[in-house]
Amino acid sequence: MNNKAHIVVDMLYDFIDGSMACHNSQNAVRESIRFINSNPGQQVFYITDSHPANHCSFIENGGIWPAHCVKGTRGQQIHQSYFTQVTDHCNRPCDANTLAKGEDPKQEQYSGFEAKDRAGKTLEEFLRDKGVQEVIVSGIATEYCINATVSDLSDAGFKVSLIQEALAYVDRQGHEETLIKLQINGITMI
Repeated sequence: MNNKAHIVVDMLYDFIDGSMACHNSQNAVRESIRFINSNPGQQVFYITDSHPANHCSFIENGGIWPAHCVKGTRGQQIHQSYFTQVTDHCNRPCDANTLAKGEDPKQEQYSGFEAKDRAGKTLEEFLRDKGVQEVIVSGIATEYCINATVSDLSDAGFKVSLIQEALAYVDRQGHEETLIKLQINGITMI
């Protein structure tokens, strides 16, 4: 059994070309898929923001972000390339490997660590059940959801690596500062 898994965080249209489009997002998608295809046998799990329209993080509801990743919209969908360019069909997004976060309208949730599938199983439970000890992470955005997810995975005892070229970010300086902080805390950059 392969004790490594690839976690793809928030490679969603609103963060790629939508209301909260991030820098390097198209390249991040390409590099993430390239890594998945270059490492057959590694399980892949997808974390998605999946907000109700009345989510507390939205400006119109008193939060700090534009409305984004509203459940059922194009902006909340995983980039189509993961469905068409990932060569191993088992590693394409599907109900069995996709977990949602941010579904509670009253709670901000950056970390994908406790994202849940439709049956209520968390990412941590998925990883532990499959004997995963090491995770490789790609996704959006370095300063927020990547930082929180990676930090929580590391704190829970997983060995964590980040694919630098497969990350998108809100601000270049914030991205670089976050990467430095994560390296100091033991996260490997690849």
